[in-house]
Amino acid sequence: MRFAWLVLLAAMLTLVSCSPSTPLAPTATSPAATLTPVPTQVLPTATDLPPSATPSPAPSATVSATPGGPTPTTGPTATPTLDPALAVIYDYLAARAAADVEAVTALACDAFDSQAVTEAISFRSMNAKLNNDLECSVSGAEGDYTLVACVGTMTTTYGPDSKVWDLSNAIYRAALENGAWTMCGYQ
Repeated sequence: MRFAWLVLLAAMLTLVSCSPSTPLAPTATSPAATLTPVPTQVLPTATDLPPSATPSPAPSATVSATPGGPTPTTGPTATPTLDPALAVIYDYLAARAAADVEAVTALACDAFDSQAVTEAISFRSMNAKLNNDLECSVSGAEGDYTLVACVGTMTTTYGPDSKVWDLSNAIYRAALENGAWTMCGYQ
């Protein structure tokens, strides 16, 4: 009877870890603690949040049954989140290559909106594709802008002709506007 609470605790932890969609919590009705469902909280996905609010995964904990009692062990550590200024530039370049007018205007700041539309429309007949060598990094700041430099290429095909575009020729401006990061032109 001395270790009955350990067996009960191990059973509760097993139930909780096996049923992530219906977490269980003890009620205070008896010393044996009856298990009752707890409402599941639905968290927004990364696409529902602005890039700066994307949550990082929390470390997990596991419990193992040992003669001395349960021993918590730490699981994987959180992975770093992509800088939101870089993320908006990557997203803008992908939308521009896809000639997605709706996406580029959603990613552009108000002052750059019409230029973004022009850029997207100009790629419609070119069958553009970002190449795997694209890599961007923050290169500095200019007033309210975060400057982003990219290296890599994009290939366009128009009829039988293909052209490789060097994306390192421009420094991109990213800016926080109305709570969201936007692409706001070039330096």
